[in-house]
Amino acid sequence: MYRVLIVDDEPLIRDGLTSLIPWSDHGFQVVDTAVDGHDALQKLKTHSIDLVIIDIRMPGMDGIQLIETIRQTNADIRFIILSGYADFEYAQKAIRNHVTGYLLKPIDEDELIELLGPLKEKMDTKKEIMQLQSHNLSFHKDQLIQILLNTNDAAEHPDVKSKIEELKLDWKKFTLVLIKEQTRNKLEANPLNSLKEKLETVVEAEKGIVFSTAEPYIGILLKESLRTEESQKNLFEIISKTAGKESIIAGISEEFLSIYGVKHAFDEAKTLLGQHFFYMENGILKKNSELFIKEHQLTDIEILHHEFPLHLYSEKIYYAIDLADKEAVAERLLEAAQVMVKLDFNEDEIRKRFIQLVTNLLSKCSAAKPALQQVITEVSTSVVVDIHHQPNLYSLICYLNKILRKIIDHLDAGDQTIQIKKLVDFIHRNYYKNLKLETLADLFNYNSAYLGKLFKNYTGDYFNTYLDKVRMENAKALLSQGNKVYQVAESVGYANVDYFHNKFKKYIGMSPTTFRKKGRTENA
Repeated sequence: MYRVLIVDDEPLIRDGLTSLIPWSDHGFQVVDTAVDGHDALQKLKTHSIDLVIIDIRMPGMDGIQLIETIRQTNADIRFIILSGYADFEYAQKAIRNHVTGYLLKPIDEDELIELLGPLKEKMDTKKEIMQLQSHNLSFHKDQLIQILLNTNDAAEHPDVKSKIEELKLDWKKFTLVLIKEQTRNKLEANPLNSLKEKLETVVEAEKGIVFSTAEPYIGILLKESLRTEESQKNLFEIISKTAGKESIIAGISEEFLSIYGVKHAFDEAKTLLGQHFFYMENGILKKNSELFIKEHQLTDIEILHHEFPLHLYSEKIYYAIDLADKEAVAERLLEAAQVMVKLDFNEDEIRKRFIQLVTNLLSKCSAAKPALQQVITEVSTSVVVDIHHQPNLYSLICYLNKILRKIIDHLDAGDQTIQIKKLVDFIHRNYYKNLKLETLADLFNYNSAYLGKLFKNYTGDYFNTYLDKVRMENAKALLSQGNKVYQVAESVGYANVDYFHNKFKKYIGMSPTTFRKKGRTENA
């Protein structure tokens, strides 16, 4: 359907033309009306119009002025003018502005319909010619790009120079943008082909050329830089708006000065897209894009046989959930991701391991915490699909944090058992510090005497006794490694070596020196 705008200051004429003419029978559709020339110019900004039916005399801006204004920016719109007998001179001016038709008021419906038939034929013919030209141009563009991408010395190829001249690609600078879909629309056979056609209409007029490759990409060769974040954002908004429901990502090459640099630029952008899962950004990638996990963040955990220690991380994260420690959950998830990256796992392998990890966690929580069954069931129904739909590793970790936090939120935050578990965990992580029950009572918002009773009921030991036992177990490990007694005393939280000596003998049954010698003898 060709789109029509009716411009007339008389409501009866606007309404009459809109409703009385069977527009669709003749291949047209009235998309809007305007009350004067200024209103028409605003409507043209929001609608793509093929035909304007316009009153020649209107207040403010008359029909001729409106036609001349439109012609300055659009030579393709067709016009049919409406006028009275006294407007013949105006009509002559309109005809000189290449107006398609001229109708006297009052409008005869049949006369207007007689104009629409031939007009549609002309517009159809022009459309076919333009499509053919566009198809030929598109073929030459793609052919040239393929030669440049697949030929080592493209400058010596017999067809390259002529095609560059034909396509007028002697630009002063170039930037390549490579586009790839993230999620396929199953209802559309080849959404990238459709996207390419749409991008050609919005990009090629001013910015550059659009091309396709044998691989699943669309390329945009721009004759401008994309150095600023604003220019990159603006371009991605254009691409995203054109793509509609299709989820896409784009890689931007650095600026280059010759069309012959397109191969290097293509490889550069393709590498970015191939690694998009590991970047923070979820839309447009460039050379300085931020990786989610940087090399200096990787852990030094020992990994046997280059396998991800699934059981270890299931235990670590379950322990954090059991303590209702959301920060610890986030830290363990990030650590698990770091280990997978260190193992050079690809995107599919990482998704698979996280599915296994979450499945194990949900099973553990379900077995140990019946009160969480409802929320675990809710999470379980969509977790596998949702993990596959996360666009990158950062989004995946955020999603997993969200669902595990949801489980923690359903635990009773005021449960005294959880608070004591947190205290015990705190002791095991900070035993070497100067820990006092009174200080920890303030930290956990408890009366110290009451906290002491709860702790004794849970662990079977008084606070200081439990702390000493934890310190002694760590001291044994350090002494077995051959560390000197004074070093071990300081490492486990005792400033006085003699005091440490007495404590060790009390709990272990021998002096630290004897234990150290015994351990060295057994290891010899």
